[in-house]
Amino acid sequence: MNIESSAENPALDVIERHPNKATRKPILFIHGANMSAWCWDEYFMPFFADLGHPTYAINLRGHGKSGGSAMLASNSIADYVNDIQRVIDEIGEPPILIGHSLGGLIIQKYIEKETVPACILMASVPVDGLIPSIIDLALNPTFYMQMNLGELIGTWFSPVDLTRKSIFAGHVNDDVVIRYCAEMQQGSPKALLDTLWLGLPTYKNPFEIPMLALSADEDTFFRPAHIRKTAKAYKADFINMKKMGHTMMIDAHWRESAENIQHWLEKNL
Repeated sequence: MNIESSAENPALDVIERHPNKATRKPILFIHGANMSAWCWDEYFMPFFADLGHPTYAINLRGHGKSGGSAMLASNSIADYVNDIQRVIDEIGEPPILIGHSLGGLIIQKYIEKETVPACILMASVPVDGLIPSIIDLALNPTFYMQMNLGELIGTWFSPVDLTRKSIFAGHVNDDVVIRYCAEMQQGSPKALLDTLWLGLPTYKNPFEIPMLALSADEDTFFRPAHIRKTAKAYKADFINMKKMGHTMMIDAHWRESAENIQHWLEKNL
């Protein structure tokens, strides 16, 4: 799916995978900072399409093959929420939303004004933003400095060993880690600032949407306690994934995350 540009918005690229016969609600996947839609297409999109879900993964503006890279630095969380709405308008019905990391915060902002069948937050930016996580990371100064360099200059600074330590858990093939490094890109400083204050959620699930929050016990960014607090704020169900790193959708045990989501959806929809 390609959504054409307008005077106010750049063109958006959306990856699609469809089942032979759609028997379940569509799913829209939303990637995090420094990433793009490819991370969903490796495992999660085929998995859920095989279950009967039409699946879509957006490249947010300035990411992947979407337009707007020249304006990346000024992209805000509100801009990304607008991107989500444009894709949903094209899908033609409200989909299940699954967001990872920054994508989870985008969902939190989207559902302040719109409703969907269900939301899944995977290793999401917590409800109170990045400050608690920054404090945790600052306790490891060397690692904190390395990650800041990675955030600032993207693919110019993405050593495999650092990426494996910070993003993954367990045995992950070198090919997967190298692919992640190659696909990394600079994030938006404006969106990053939004996660500290201006872009944080104001209303907590006003439409009482069924929600699931997943944490990873080896996540170096968002501790299970952060995600548990977020789940409580939204009256969401909470699952902590064992032996899992931040990138749940491409980690060694990605299937366990997918199956937990599958079972939760079957129970709640």
